[in-house]
Amino acid sequence: MEKVADDTFLVDLREAGETERTAGYLIRAPRIALIETGGHHGVRAWLEALDRLGVPRDEVAYIVVTHIHLDHAAGAGTLARQLPNARVVVHPRGARHLEDPTRLVQGARMVFGERLEELFGIPEPVPADRLLSPGDGEYLDLGEGHRLRIIDAPGHARHQFMLLDEGTGALFSGDELGVRYPSLSRRLGRDYVLPSTAPNQFDPEAMIRSARSLAELRPQVVLFSHFAAGGLKPGELAERIEEQVPCFVACGVVDGEPAPQPVVRERLAAHIRRDAEAHGLPWEEVEPAVAIDLEICSHGIAYYHQQRVRR
Repeated sequence: MEKVADDTFLVDLREAGETERTAGYLIRAPRIALIETGGHHGVRAWLEALDRLGVPRDEVAYIVVTHIHLDHAAGAGTLARQLPNARVVVHPRGARHLEDPTRLVQGARMVFGERLEELFGIPEPVPADRLLSPGDGEYLDLGEGHRLRIIDAPGHARHQFMLLDEGTGALFSGDELGVRYPSLSRRLGRDYVLPSTAPNQFDPEAMIRSARSLAELRPQVVLFSHFAAGGLKPGELAERIEEQVPCFVACGVVDGEPAPQPVVRERLAAHIRRDAEAHGLPWEEVEPAVAIDLEICSHGIAYYHQQRVRR
């Protein structure tokens, strides 16, 4: 556990049993909020963290998921059962899928196959009366200055929002502003960030708009769900996302036609390798660090181009 802002703590949710992959954040205010649940590994990590901090389970007011992809929200129903007074806060487009996760599981199984249970577990439904779905520009007031502004963030998924704590200036970015790789960032001496272009709602234009919004939001720190507190200035992070999103999108087209996912994966790997080596990062260290994202992002890019042709 690590303090990353005033009253704000990072909890490693140990996604798929791995460390430094998915982060949860606890805001210790009069109304305590947990941000991101992860999957079944994350539920255990959260309960252990609450015990370490001496937080009674009935004092947690909110369980917030930035979006409903399983690495962020698979544990929401299970965690809600353990935290009896907490409302589960989710984007309005995602609420029905937490109430009935059937389609959510079906979509995830297309990417993760038989490894789904091992990686995330199967999500439990969240009772409808426990769900809260604030809209863009609304707030969660946690008390003592911690007001969380809801910011629609549809580039990674239409069911995603970011949250800006106006008390601390911490921006909880979900996957909208990319994935930060801790091991590569330590090696490089500054953040190494790549976009997250997961299926099936990736919208490159919306993702770039979100990056540009950093100029108006002016966060003091960006707290990545993958992973931890970023060190780039808002303008530097925005520039990185604006630079890389078109490069990722271009990997999905060959001779003017949408490429199949295996080809997209090969082209994307080549692009990331060139980018990493240009930063002085050896591919033998980068490849294992980006392996799961390479698979996920290539599926998202392939699907994006297939849908464009159908339209």
